[in-house]
Amino acid sequence: MRKTFWIVIGSLISAAALWLALSGAFGPMPAGTQQSIHKAFENKILLLLLEIALILGLSRVVGMLFARMRQPQVVGEMVAGIMLGPSLLGLIGHGAVQHALFPAGNVELLNVLSQLGVIFFLFLVGLELEPGLLRSGGRATVVTAAGSIVVPFALGVLLTLVLYRTGIFNDPSHEKRLGAALFMGAAMGITAFPVLARILTERNLHKTKLGAAAIAIAAINDVAAWVILAFVIAIAHASGPASGLRTAGLSAVYAAAMLFGVRPFLRRLQMVYDREGHLSQNVVAIIFLLVLASAWATEAIGIHAMFGAFLLGCVMPKGTQFVRHVTEKLEDYTVVFLLPIFFAYTGLKTQIGLLNDARLWAFTGVIIAIACAGKFGGTSLLSRAFGSSWREASALGVLMNTRGLVELVILTVGLQLGIINDTVFAMMVIMALVTTFMTTPLLHWVYPHPLLEATRPAEAKRGYSILIPVAAPRSGRPLLQLADALGRTGAEAGRILALHLRRPVEREAYRAGVSRHDEPVIQDPLGPLLALADEEHIPVESISLMSRDVADGIAHVAGERRPDLVLIGFHKPVFTRSILGGTVHRVMEQVKSDVAVLVDRGFANPRRVLVPYMGGPHDRLALDLAARYAKSANVEVTVLHVVDPARSRGKKLDAQGAMDRSFKDSATAGMVTLRVVESGSPVETVIAESHNFDLVVIGVSQEWGLAPHRFGWHPERIASESATSLLIVRRYGDAPATATAQEPLPDRSPARVGT
Repeated sequence: MRKTFWIVIGSLISAAALWLALSGAFGPMPAGTQQSIHKAFENKILLLLLEIALILGLSRVVGMLFARMRQPQVVGEMVAGIMLGPSLLGLIGHGAVQHALFPAGNVELLNVLSQLGVIFFLFLVGLELEPGLLRSGGRATVVTAAGSIVVPFALGVLLTLVLYRTGIFNDPSHEKRLGAALFMGAAMGITAFPVLARILTERNLHKTKLGAAAIAIAAINDVAAWVILAFVIAIAHASGPASGLRTAGLSAVYAAAMLFGVRPFLRRLQMVYDREGHLSQNVVAIIFLLVLASAWATEAIGIHAMFGAFLLGCVMPKGTQFVRHVTEKLEDYTVVFLLPIFFAYTGLKTQIGLLNDARLWAFTGVIIAIACAGKFGGTSLLSRAFGSSWREASALGVLMNTRGLVELVILTVGLQLGIINDTVFAMMVIMALVTTFMTTPLLHWVYPHPLLEATRPAEAKRGYSILIPVAAPRSGRPLLQLADALGRTGAEAGRILALHLRRPVEREAYRAGVSRHDEPVIQDPLGPLLALADEEHIPVESISLMSRDVADGIAHVAGERRPDLVLIGFHKPVFTRSILGGTVHRVMEQVKSDVAVLVDRGFANPRRVLVPYMGGPHDRLALDLAARYAKSANVEVTVLHVVDPARSRGKKLDAQGAMDRSFKDSATAGMVTLRVVESGSPVETVIAESHNFDLVVIGVSQEWGLAPHRFGWHPERIASESATSLLIVRRYGDAPATATAQEPLPDRSPARVGT
């Protein structure tokens, strides 16, 4: 969140500086600079490149910001598009900046690119639509799906007929009333299937009963909504009964050709792929040609080009590597490049300033209320009637209210065809943003499902429990070896929880996110750890979950499972120099258990352990862990007490007492030695002594130059210069002072203080 915050602040400052420079706030520009700027704005190609760069940059930044706010990234990109239109950018200089950056000629170029983006996006949506989802639901699913579209559709039609009397549709003759009413009903009934499934995946609900029902209902809803919308557009295009019959007949012929002609041909393309083992450029070119031809056919028929692309995606063979590779070829370019241009074009057409009185804003509020009531009521009441609990039924209603990008596509088509005007378009865009934005927080409130895949009853305390978050395969084995030694007390093994948190894959940001059997096998970071556990007969419980924020996910799981120790590995950061910065720092701040960070420098069955001691609470935890390790692994422990030459002898007695308390067990009493060294430089002493040991267990403290840093720019000398592996420990309850400034974590279960 902090990184995104500074990116956004830097972007805003840069934009403000550019605007002030262009406006002459810093004094007159040199004549040569002014001429260069004017030339760039007069050259359509240079201006188009500038526009696209601005669109892509802003969409990425705002999308990242919304993702950090636990919103689908697409919501932020939609907002970024509106920011570039008259609703925000148009307010600067009375629209002069917007008109200079986006003149009418270039807007048409953006429109062409945006239409290509919509065509290929709808092709991807069709690729993602599994026929199995439509067949997976029983009677309850089908009826609930029907209610989730029929009720909002009917309310949308009735609302339009009422709003027509107010004059906001600007059609006094009421000639387009039927088409507008049907269009508004279809727009009210849509559900953004990819965004909905993405939300379920990120909340680890996609494999639950609720998630399966929501995905099946949304899939049925999606198909029904596109059929209705195609019918509405055909009516809008038709100039009379004869034209309507012609459109219907050609549509039937087209659908038959796709099912009985194109579909078998696509299966042959799949056979070519299977034989060659890769997706050749010739096959990709054929698919592109089919997308364009199918889009051209439906546009010529009169039901818009996007339906042709969507249907072609639907008839592609499903559940194969062929389709997955086709998706990967198209997805990044479509999602990262073309769709932000579509959002920008939509934003340029969205004039929120048209809602210039309380009456129009009241109508907007009514549209939002009717849209929510139709989706929520039509879904939740029927789901409840078929036996779901009120909580599950309400969660389904909230999820079906997600409209997202698909709603913008429909609204743009309606505006281009003249079915709705600019004022209604602005109202409906606001409705799409609000209903999509509210989905995640409402779902969090209505259905506060824990991060874990299933709610578990409280377990009786048995043994010393250790949570091991594993990010990379190579770190699993040493972490397990250390955890087993720390957790084992005599013959009794501790409880080890191996956690892998998967970040949402950027490539799938707009996809359904539904697990499929054809997905390639990705190396599991828990694999080496679990393999070693089987070899050594170490009981390990594995947990694999999705989480946007790794530190927050670790803290949340720790709050649910309440381990005695969270043992994490260290991996060299990309942008910082500090071992205790970045994610490690946030884990130490947020986790309500003791934390230990293993810096692996060849960790393998250490026999000599060094524990530097200065008397703080973290040093006492280091002594306790060293004692546990010594009892299990039969190692030699040296407690290094560094004192200033001017200090009293009493300090040595304090160290002796702390050591005796930690090593009070008769099995470990003979394994520990106290060594007192007088030195004015404790850090130098520890670094020098580390060469004689296999492992250094050291507490987080300012005295050792080890303290978590928020931005991670401080290089800790002991951590970076020590010749051997380190275990850096922090006792819960004595976290750094910076922890008091952290934001409260959502849904944090009460956690006990670590031992």
